[in-house]
Amino acid sequence: MLTKTRGIVFHSTRYGDHSAIVKIYTESSGLLSFMVKGLYSKRSRLRPALFGHLSLLNIEADIREGKNLHFLKEVAPYDNTLYADTEMTRVTVLMFINELLYKTIREEEANPALFNFLIETLHWLHTPAIPMQSFHLLFMMQLMQFLGFQPALKTTSAHEYFDLEAGLFLSSEPVHQYFISGAPARAFEEISSMKFDDLPGFTLQRGVREDLLISLIDYYKLHLPEMGELKSIKILKEVLS
Repeated sequence: MLTKTRGIVFHSTRYGDHSAIVKIYTESSGLLSFMVKGLYSKRSRLRPALFGHLSLLNIEADIREGKNLHFLKEVAPYDNTLYADTEMTRVTVLMFINELLYKTIREEEANPALFNFLIETLHWLHTPAIPMQSFHLLFMMQLMQFLGFQPALKTTSAHEYFDLEAGLFLSSEPVHQYFISGAPARAFEEISSMKFDDLPGFTLQRGVREDLLISLIDYYKLHLPEMGELKSIKILKEVLS
């Protein structure tokens, strides 16, 4: 049936000579795949840029239960202010977040709390006063609660080791290799209680930031084995260095 909803573009793949298949995380129905016929043809009234990384859209679509592919009827930008950012650092962080979402979110059902969190995240990401150096780390910490593996946190002064498998702090080193300690563990705990508007007053040394990123990715992989590798990490490190 025809449904009007907001959506966030996760991925776009060219299909044939002129069309595309676009994965959109919708407010009404979760993650869905849509056929956009003739998107790359000269006569198309839609621009391919409309379906760029994490673009926010108002859509009207023919969504049919039990179908793997749906069809868009009307598409328009939901918020034009989020299309104009060309700052390299913000674009790189956005691409990393986009890849992380594409590889971790699979649910085909409405999740208003997650959808609103993603909208809020994008507005913070495009806020000039918010620095980007640790934005991706805070986003990863906050996303965990929606993916079902939010860690159980304790004070690191008494528990120096964070066990990535168990998702909690320990007072002694685990017998396996998946843990963090020292400065990255303290940063892990500190960031876990932060909000995006706390970032302007927050700094981390580059080495600690990079170690924590790798540990967070390991944490995700341990709890979402199907996630696979994140190709955007290399350029993220280079741009934020």
